[in-house]
Amino acid sequence: MAQWNQLQQLDTRYLEQLYHLYSDSFPMELRQFLAPWIESQDWAYAANKESHATLVFHNLLGEIDQQYSRFLQENNVLYQHNLRRIKQHLQSKYLEKPMEIARIVARCLWEEQRLLQSATTASQV
Repeated sequence: MAQWNQLQQLDTRYLEQLYHLYSDSFPMELRQFLAPWIESQDWAYAANKESHATLVFHNLLGEIDQQYSRFLQENNVLYQHNLRRIKQHLQSKYLEKPMEIARIVARCLWEEQRLLQSATTASQV
């Protein structure tokens, strides 16, 4: 099961911790909309290699565009608006420093794994 799906199954106390991981720097909505793609990228590598970070960042913007098109076909005005706002924010903040967003995403994914491990350990006790 994908990491994001596993996280959504957690107890409320772990979900509260999950909510605190996300902010405008990397919105939870974006994590939700692009979960499989986000989990398939090597963010830790991108966080340490500028050329890879640039590639992944531009691919992220492309994924946002694809998701936006899906919402456009579904006439989902709210999600269209939110994705457009998120994309504009990411471009203005990270276009010149893609390694920063890669570090943020890598950290969030690492913290998610830590939460899942904590929940698994607690359920075995």
